[in-house]
Amino acid sequence: MHAFKSSSLAAMSLLLFLPLIPAMAQSPAKVVLNPPNLSITTQYGYSQIAMVSASARTIYISGQVGFDKDGPNDFETQVDRAFGNLTSALAAAGATPSDVVKITLLIKDHSPARLAYLGKKRREVFDASPPASTLIPVPLLYTDGVSFEVDAVAVSSKPMPAAVPKR
Repeated sequence: MHAFKSSSLAAMSLLLFLPLIPAMAQSPAKVVLNPPNLSITTQYGYSQIAMVSASARTIYISGQVGFDKDGPNDFETQVDRAFGNLTSALAAAGATPSDVVKITLLIKDHSPARLAYLGKKRREVFDASPPASTLIPVPLLYTDGVSFEVDAVAVSSKPMPAAVPKR
């Protein structure tokens, strides 16, 4: 009886949030939520909750950086390149930014200006279906000069792509 009450309560809670789900921001594999009792975060390019269908294919993208030995390597350029690399990795896996359910951002020398640029870039990349997001300020990334890294988890209901040739 207790388990029934808990599952019924969870189902009723979900029903309360269903009107908050913009229809265009959803895919068959992913639903994002921003409950009214949590901070409004979509203006910063992320959602409070991303839920995944049990039948979805999960895609894990390793940390992508935007450092280029030939430069330029200012923060904004590194962020742009890193998100470009993320988009390329998603495409190789048969996915798009709208399939991303979670990102982790690692940032060196965190500042309000850098945070503002990240918010702008997340809105640009993820548009109407922003993923859940965690930002972690760090003292150092894998080598000197790297100031930003992003990794991602995505889901897709599309079939697996053909194997990509190994390099």
